[in-house]
Amino acid sequence: MYRSIPVANKACAERVRSRAQELHVERIKNMRSSIDTTEPAVAHLDHLRNNLKREQMLEERYHNIDRENRLLLQKMSDMMKQEQKPSAKPARRTQSLTRGSRKHEAMRITRENSDILRRIREVQPVYSHVALEESYRRNFEHLKNITEYPLVLKKKSSAPGSLAGLNNAMSSSSPDFGARAGRGQTAGDELTYVLKEGKHLGKQYYLIEMATDGRTLAISAHDSEQRKTLELVVKEQNHRKLYREFHGDYSRMAERLYLENERLHIRMSEGPLGSKVAEMAATF
Repeated sequence: MYRSIPVANKACAERVRSRAQELHVERIKNMRSSIDTTEPAVAHLDHLRNNLKREQMLEERYHNIDRENRLLLQKMSDMMKQEQKPSAKPARRTQSLTRGSRKHEAMRITRENSDILRRIREVQPVYSHVALEESYRRNFEHLKNITEYPLVLKKKSSAPGSLAGLNNAMSSSSPDFGARAGRGQTAGDELTYVLKEGKHLGKQYYLIEMATDGRTLAISAHDSEQRKTLELVVKEQNHRKLYREFHGDYSRMAERLYLENERLHIRMSEGPLGSKVAEMAATF
């Protein structure tokens, strides 16, 4: 247990303690070092500030370099003063003993390379691109004949899932923009199909197709039993909102589709998109 030192008068004891503290602080301020830390007097001597030995070695080195340069210059001057006398006998060329064999070997290698090049040019191809194209055309015709739904072949895009605008893109105001998407047709390089899957809307099963030109989104729902197609054109602003919300996943975007009064709608985050609906019933 802490107990203070007993004193006769607390005020007097506090005054004495304060005075002792002031004296202690005053002594600390006026305290001086007992060791002399000033610069010594010998620090100004010349032999301590200058390295005379190093300067002497540098002078000797420079003197040797100058001497060698003078000797070299003297030799060059003497060579220029001497007259160049033409050689009495021409230099004799030494003929190689293996010159003939090396020449025959080089000719043999050249002849073999020419034969290899000729054989490569005259060889007949194993695969015929004409036959391959004809086979692809026949297979494509067979595929169109056996498919139940409209044939749609996906095109490879340079950046899948991106909203990059295409050249000569078709606007959503075009009267046959949604119709081509609903029938599974493409307008040259203008439409890119991003989704094709089956899905239940209410109690009916539909084939959902989504196509975009980089701006608007055309959605079609095909019912093979009742032979009708419902279509929805999403403007660019709403398309980009849905794209950002689902991070480019059109399969999740298709889950927002629903039917109301035999019309196709998509549920936005702020409400249903009911004013941007186009419907078409087609008979095949």
